[in-house]
Amino acid sequence: MGTTADQPATPTPPTVPQAPDAPTNLQAGSIGLAGVLMQSVAQISPTLGIFYTIAFNTGQAGVSAPLTYLAAFVVCLLIAVPMAGLAQHLPSAGGFYTYVARGIGPRWGFITGWLYAVMVVIVPAALAAFTGAILHDELDGKYGFGLPWWAYALVMLVVCFACAYRGIVISIRFLVVMTMFEIVVGLGLAMTGLFDPGPGGVNATGFNPAHIGDSSGFFLAIVLSIFAFTGFESAAAVGEESRDPVRFVPRAIIGSLVLIGAFYVVCAWGLQIGWGTSNLGALADSPTAPAFVLADRLWNGGSIIVLIALVNSGLGVCIACTTSSTRTLFGMARTGALPRGLAQVHPVHRTPVTAVFVQSAIAVTVCLAGGLSLGAYNLFNLLGTAGTFVYIPIFILMNIAVFRFFHRKHREEFSVLAHVICPLASTAALLTIGWKSIVPLPDWPVRLAPALAATYLVLGAVVLFARNLRPGKRDWMGRAGELPDIT
Repeated sequence: MGTTADQPATPTPPTVPQAPDAPTNLQAGSIGLAGVLMQSVAQISPTLGIFYTIAFNTGQAGVSAPLTYLAAFVVCLLIAVPMAGLAQHLPSAGGFYTYVARGIGPRWGFITGWLYAVMVVIVPAALAAFTGAILHDELDGKYGFGLPWWAYALVMLVVCFACAYRGIVISIRFLVVMTMFEIVVGLGLAMTGLFDPGPGGVNATGFNPAHIGDSSGFFLAIVLSIFAFTGFESAAAVGEESRDPVRFVPRAIIGSLVLIGAFYVVCAWGLQIGWGTSNLGALADSPTAPAFVLADRLWNGGSIIVLIALVNSGLGVCIACTTSSTRTLFGMARTGALPRGLAQVHPVHRTPVTAVFVQSAIAVTVCLAGGLSLGAYNLFNLLGTAGTFVYIPIFILMNIAVFRFFHRKHREEFSVLAHVICPLASTAALLTIGWKSIVPLPDWPVRLAPALAATYLVLGAVVLFARNLRPGKRDWMGRAGELPDIT
């Protein structure tokens, strides 16, 4: 694949076949900074991100688990700083597709957009299955309410569809309420653990690098932690629907990352202290999520509050991923890089209606087929880890695009720190972490994750060469990276 193709001097807006007088743009100016910020925070999924990684990270990194979140935060910050610069110049629903197409070229832009779109289209399937399994296990075990996990999952995916179909405003309202509640619950449990510690008392041992044990386990924990952070970039997907995308999207990218970074580190520390740093082996091996155990002990049987927060978190990330995936598909389709039907906009709700139907159908299919064959938890672990490996080439390509975009097109803004040092450092970290996490391979079925990520890439290359690079089918290349509906 070539690395560059000159963009036309004047953007040529794509023509999307629609009904007469039908809108071709999303609903601009419908959400403010808080809404854009909550899109990113919700896709990060705060309480699910900490409550269901703390046991694994403790098992891999021991008492140093809080450091894995801190290390992941630093890596993601190195990525977010240059990304914010691209978002300021290119506030497009296409997100990574637009960034890389403008910075490197349309071919690599397509591959990057394809990888991101495929991943976030599928993520709601994994999260709905996972959250449904949590609901089933807790409600059946404690209250004898035995509805199967897939029934809960289907209800969640139907809610996601309804929000995505009706419009960005209703989606953001859901996200604001649910996300604020889950953050309060997560911080509340962590702070209670600090004030009522388990065996070992209050200490800062978890932040001492000298206690880092097996490097392979520590790096694998960082990989999972990076996935727990991903989602901060999704503010770009709703930029076109915000009132001031040039200012709001960069602020939301950095702000969501800083907010969740502090949240994760404090929660990881508080949960370990509340459990007892002298008994972390039991935390890592707990058959029940440690947050439930702690809530029952510290809040006198209050695990139902944690369950509500986790359901909020699972539903929130599904809604946010549905929003970002459908906007990415829309952003690519309106340039012709994907079938133009995916760029169809609802005449009343101003949502990418065809993309919403396609995404929802895929999510339901993957959720039921994958969850019933592998099990809900295995599906989540497999697709979640595969998503992390997909993010590695996406972020690396974006890093290359950052350097080329600012060095060639905006030399007056070029910064060695933001556009050279940060991209190089984060690329080195991503490659190192990726290698350390597959040598040796993790247990089944997570060991399939790298191959699954490679399958996404191969499928993207097939579509690129078989559809988009055929003679007479390359018009999209002149529109990739442009902003046809931003004035």
